[in-house]
Amino acid sequence: MRTQNPETMTPAERDAEVASILALGLARAIHAERSRSTRKPSDLAKSDANRLELPQHADLSVSARPRG
Repeated sequence: MRTQNPETMTPAERDAEVASILALGLARAIHAERSRSTRKPSDLAKSDANRLELPQHADLSVSARPRG
């Protein structure tokens, strides 16, 4: 990415910079989606071992703050 001050860039340069950022984000999203869809079920089972487990019905409780 550029390190040029956006205030000194021309409108066309700013447009090109925004387009570049969006294109990079889109490419990353496509790559991530493709890598997710090509995983084997056995790979997913291995990664599940490191995940946080929560009970199916985790009730949350919140106490009132004391006033004062």
